[in-house]
Amino acid sequence: MDQFPFRYLHDAIRHSIETGVYPYGSLIPSERALSEQYMVSRTTVRKAIDLLIDQGLLYRIQGKGTFVSLPLLHVTNTATSSKQYLEEIHLSPSTNIIYTGIRKADYKFGKMFQLSENAEIYHIVKQHCDQNIPYSVEYSYLPLYAFPNISTYDFSQKSFLDYIEEHHITITRNHRTLDLVTVSKPQSTLLGIEPGKCAFMRKNYLYDNSNRIIEYNLSYSVAEKYVFEIF
Repeated sequence: MDQFPFRYLHDAIRHSIETGVYPYGSLIPSERALSEQYMVSRTTVRKAIDLLIDQGLLYRIQGKGTFVSLPLLHVTNTATSSKQYLEEIHLSPSTNIIYTGIRKADYKFGKMFQLSENAEIYHIVKQHCDQNIPYSVEYSYLPLYAFPNISTYDFSQKSFLDYIEEHHITITRNHRTLDLVTVSKPQSTLLGIEPGKCAFMRKNYLYDNSNRIIEYNLSYSVAEKYVFEIF
């Protein structure tokens, strides 16, 4: 195959993504439309699109078409959230609250939070998106004794870090672990990926000035959308 039309088409579509002609999350023109617009074969269009998918710039949804991916999210081991990062690069992240509730702590959480028998914990599940594209889902568990009014807080608009700052809660340290895992339902459903795909699983423990864990956070992030910088 002649490489010139393929490379030209690849670069043209990439330029349209990078300049915002095709915004993040948008549906790009069909293979037929691109073939007619650039006067190349549909085989050439398909090859260019396949390469852009491999590069993480596009993704396909069967029966719907090809869409523009989110940019890679550069996440460090500091307290900066993905939401803050997206806002800094002028995108519009949103949070969907999947579940909130109060429940009795089982043995695992009772031991983790050093709780007495029948103590309660607050549980929240959040899905993070940009342009309606999921990029992360997180599960937070908090001992209710440390946050008695947390059930009234609007986590769809603010983060747990916002809550800590507003309530002047002292965090002395945090401990994080990061693993690459394959996800099954329901995580894959909330991330918008197929079961068995890879995701980064991050566990985060926040400690107060008494060296007690006051938050356990478990998150899954679409692997191909993240670059983790550890320093």
